[in-house]
Amino acid sequence: MNNTINFFLIVLTITIASCKFSCNMGNEKEPTKTVVKSGGANDNAALSGAIIKNDIEIEATNVKLKEAYLVDEEGSPLIKNETKIGKKIYLMIEMDTGWTKINGKSFIGASERISTSAGRVVIDAEDIFKENEVEGFPASKTKTLNLSAIITQADPGLEDFTVNFRVWDKRANAEVKGKYKFRALP
Repeated sequence: MNNTINFFLIVLTITIASCKFSCNMGNEKEPTKTVVKSGGANDNAALSGAIIKNDIEIEATNVKLKEAYLVDEEGSPLIKNETKIGKKIYLMIEMDTGWTKINGKSFIGASERISTSAGRVVIDAEDIFKENEVEGFPASKTKTLNLSAIITQADPGLEDFTVNFRVWDKRANAEVKGKYKFRALP
């Protein structure tokens, strides 16, 4: 089962061709916000107490989010939302409580759409886990999810990208969705 999840993450990485990454470590402070109270359409406890980093805009419905942040290929947290062309960037989503469990399995879907600052869609993966919708995943493996992106090339002047993402429960009305921006540097 772990191999199946890893396989789909690798397929996603291969499928997504959009992200440049340059990790800046040092004395810079990582942009972090802890959600004290969620509001708007999400006026519930789904985001209360969640730690959201990297200016990720996120909403949660009928699940409780623990943390959302970006990391580089080595798993190091990003200070700035930047990468180099050809380097992966990962969105990490950690759940506090989450997906429906049926016989120890969760049935989730995930989508990712990456577009340039000019609005051109570079990748549109509608259901990354579609092949597992009957079999599902071990529920314990769906508490931490990661979606990866890699920019293999960027047109001059188009180094800013927006990633819209959504992870949902295929057996219940629960989801985590949002977006983040990053810059792809030469």
